[in-house]
Amino acid sequence: MRHFCTVADSGFRSRVLALNYSLKKYSNNYKLHLLCLDNEIYSTISDSNIKTYLLSDLLNNDTILLESKNNPPSREALHNAQGNIDKAKNIQFIWSLAPYFSNYCLNNNPTIDSILYIDSDIYFFNNWEKIYEHTSNINIGLVEHRIKHCHNNGKYNVGIVYFKNNDIGLTCSTLWKDLLLYTDHQFYSSYSDCGDQKYLELFPNLFDGVESFDKFFGHLAPWNFNYHTYTDNEIIWEDKKQYIMYCHFSNFNPNFKEDSYSPAPRHGIINISKNPLLKKIYDEYYTVLKDFEQ
Repeated sequence: MRHFCTVADSGFRSRVLALNYSLKKYSNNYKLHLLCLDNEIYSTISDSNIKTYLLSDLLNNDTILLESKNNPPSREALHNAQGNIDKAKNIQFIWSLAPYFSNYCLNNNPTIDSILYIDSDIYFFNNWEKIYEHTSNINIGLVEHRIKHCHNNGKYNVGIVYFKNNDIGLTCSTLWKDLLLYTDHQFYSSYSDCGDQKYLELFPNLFDGVESFDKFFGHLAPWNFNYHTYTDNEIIWEDKKQYIMYCHFSNFNPNFKEDSYSPAPRHGIINISKNPLLKKIYDEYYTVLKDFEQ
């Protein structure tokens, strides 16, 4: 059985269900571990493929995690919070939960052989079992932003992160968690600008068996749409034709009352109407979200 994990509050309930739906389209041989940030999503999600955990339980059992809520926010968290310190601290804390919960799942489910962290606003358009065709010889799997390198944000994206449950994968996962829980470490000044994300650049330098999944399959997100060219059903990135494994629907803004959506207002004006492939995948995502909202 494959094991995935994600983090969400009640505002992302339909996105979690959409993610789960996209996983279930291709196989039922998985468990999606969901860290629930509030009681509402914890009490309203019931699916045999989803195992729920309550953040308050983790906080009650880990004083270090609780104390980390007061850590100074990163530059990116402050930017997202428009300078509001309290809001930025909360954003920073939520970002720290991807490393924390990935590590928690590995440590508290010793029978699983790996964990794939997935942002809850991701939706799969191809058989995710293909990912595991490339994991036999790796310990850690990453994906790139697929944009021109930005020093502040780093090379890699937190959309999906893979850890094998062996000595190297577990050690790397533990390091990632600790880098977010603590600020008094050697990497803080150089790698803390973008919450949990820029720390991913450390992995290839510190650990063996770190691989970029980008060479194996394609993935999209609003920030990299303009860095691809498109066919009817595939994308071309760096002269490589690839199928789309998933799209990261960051900042997707549906309006169910008016039966419309804005693709990603925070990422700038994105005109998908002239791109049949983008229009197709966004329409599918909106339709699935709408079904789960009803």
